[in-house]
Amino acid sequence: MKILVAFFTFLITLSITSLSAHTYKPITVSQKDMDYMGLTTTTVDENYTGKGIPFSAVIDFDGKEGYTRTTSSEVIVVNIYKKEGQKVKKGEKIAEISSNELSNLFFEYQNTLSKYNVAKDIALKDKKLFEEGVISEREAQASHLAMNEFKLKLGEITYTLTLFGIDVNNPRGKYGFVVRANGSGTLSVAPNYIGQKIPAYSPFIRISTSKKLLATIRVPLSMKDNISVGDVVMDSNGNVIGYVGTVSVVVDKNSNSISAIANITNTKGSDYKVGEIIEVYISGSIPSNAFVVPTDAIIKNNNDYLVFKKTKTGFLPINVNVLEERDNAFIITSPEIKKGTSIASGSLVTLKGIINGVGEGE
Repeated sequence: MKILVAFFTFLITLSITSLSAHTYKPITVSQKDMDYMGLTTTTVDENYTGKGIPFSAVIDFDGKEGYTRTTSSEVIVVNIYKKEGQKVKKGEKIAEISSNELSNLFFEYQNTLSKYNVAKDIALKDKKLFEEGVISEREAQASHLAMNEFKLKLGEITYTLTLFGIDVNNPRGKYGFVVRANGSGTLSVAPNYIGQKIPAYSPFIRISTSKKLLATIRVPLSMKDNISVGDVVMDSNGNVIGYVGTVSVVVDKNSNSISAIANITNTKGSDYKVGEIIEVYISGSIPSNAFVVPTDAIIKNNNDYLVFKKTKTGFLPINVNVLEERDNAFIITSPEIKKGTSIASGSLVTLKGIINGVGEGE
């Protein structure tokens, strides 16, 4: 029994060793055979000249130049005058919003305004009476302090309503409180439909005063070290459209990614629309120990990625580690590959067939 167990243990160990240290035998191929099979050779390089890694990007205005409207409580959109992408002028109606909190806030504004006006009249009369010597300075100061208290509270409520975009002198529309533009420009963010709920403390309106565009790119966490500030950004045709301006250090837990912001700098950018999703390519950086091989110079064989290193008599199949796939290229590492190594390219399926014994015995 012990002998049988030892035998099976030996077989398992042998299998694991074979899998972990799998090597391939050299292939003898003449130049005539290469021509017949459609094979050529290419040289391994450290530099990448393709478009780069493909990503999806969302076009938006540069938010540094513009205006925003923010809620301090949840509201509902009850009317819409302007939509995203439209031009607006300062003071122009954009939408109408409504909520119990907003109604209570405006009622408090009106109540405080009334109290302030009464306190103001009293303070002015007391000041005159003090100057005439009718009342003491303390009594005049008390009424002045009461007026200031209501003035400060009135300013605080007015500021909150202004954040919503509500003009306290002309607040109401047909169905709710009117939100007005606090500057002239293009609406890059605006309510989309009647009945839409706007969460508390959310910028629900943004007006851009600049024509500058940005592209927000989601970068998988596994690629975060390959993207850096200054990297060139290209479109699907290989045209340079901008560069990476910032790379976030905060991970989005929902998508397990970080965001990179690209500045759109060329005239092509004027063709893009805010909110449009486009495909972009970023060349990025390549690890110091990695090399670039074209897609037609690497082939998958079961779980292995193989390149075929040129020898005097043909090719030597080498299992390489693929770090990432880019536009028309793979980034690889292997101790047996270095800059200038000549490898096969083209119809590698024939070489794969040879190492797997396809056609033998026919």
